[in-house]
Amino acid sequence: MNNAYAGAVPIRPEVEYELPPLPAQAGEAPLPWHERLWQHASLRKLAILALLAGIWELAARYTDNDLLLPSASQTAVAFVQGIAGGELPARAGQSLRVLAQGYAAGVLLAFVLTTLAVSTRFGRDLLSTLTAMFNPLPAIALLPLALLWFGLGEGSLVFVLIHSVLWALALNMYAGFLGVSDTLRMAGRNYGLSGLRYVLQILVPAALPAILAGLRIGWAFAWRTLIAAELVFGASSGKGGLGWYIFQNRNELYTDRVFAGLAAVVIIGLLVENLVFDTVERFTVRRWGMQR
Repeated sequence: MNNAYAGAVPIRPEVEYELPPLPAQAGEAPLPWHERLWQHASLRKLAILALLAGIWELAARYTDNDLLLPSASQTAVAFVQGIAGGELPARAGQSLRVLAQGYAAGVLLAFVLTTLAVSTRFGRDLLSTLTAMFNPLPAIALLPLALLWFGLGEGSLVFVLIHSVLWALALNMYAGFLGVSDTLRMAGRNYGLSGLRYVLQILVPAALPAILAGLRIGWAFAWRTLIAAELVFGASSGKGGLGWYIFQNRNELYTDRVFAGLAAVVIIGLLVENLVFDTVERFTVRRWGMQR
């Protein structure tokens, strides 16, 4: 019966159709050279900086008052002279040395507080209470107390730096720890991890995007707090940082040097953001697919 049915079905002849070629995909054709260059984020940022410098130069020429607004070219000359004379590198090195001390101490205290918060109920209440009290308080507002307690020196700067870093980083770190999935938590418990080992091997890697965001925010807070504090008193035994360099030249009406000091502050901030934090993120959370 199957054979009779098969014989009744007509057999269609094989036919080959020649299909038109597919249209070229956008990614297959090479991009023009200017579009390939524009794909690099560093070049786009340099273009933005060049545009801002051009606007600054035009505004200075329109104002035509070197005391009020020196041009970008005058500032560049003052910046090069400051570097060649060694004053700007010395001031920047002084500021960065103090910043490293306060930043490291703030990161360490934030880690201790957050570890205590994820381990005990008392730690959670302590962190919640302290951040509600001190996070809204500007770090520079504590400078008069720091001067009374630690005197006119680096101790006062380190104190206000710790305050500026501690609370922002602790909040970000704790929020990252809370966002760790229950699956990872149970995996860590099944392996017998607890206490500091549980935090370092389970919570910290899983919450690394939030921790890096907190480190970036803490760095920005610390850097601007340090410059502001140095503008207030800045010098210890005649040796101050970039903030004191800006303040001193403002008193002497060297406005081009004031702008050169501000440019040094901005350049250091850009270098730390792009060479340190972006590099760390690229080789960790972006490489692991934890961040786009």
